[in-house]
Amino acid sequence: MMFDRRATVRRLCHLTGHADQMNPAALLVLVLALVTLVHFAAPFAVMLFTSLVTVVKAAVFLAGAGILARLAIRSAASYRRASTSTGHTA
Repeated sequence: MMFDRRATVRRLCHLTGHADQMNPAALLVLVLALVTLVHFAAPFAVMLFTSLVTVVKAAVFLAGAGILARLAIRSAASYRRASTSTGHTA
């Protein structure tokens, strides 16, 4: 028997949609299965969120470094232009 994702999701939605008509033992098994799934998926979700935050922080850091480098180059170029136009040497 082949299980595909759509059939599994459809079956899960069907089970949760008719939870009031389910046998209490089957409802308990379903709840325990969902709690177990969430329990084991939580560290993975936290790891993904942490890595996303790390990537965003690195991107902001590099963007800030780029802005500061550009500002330093501009100020150095304008200082050199101003000092050479008055006749002073750098």
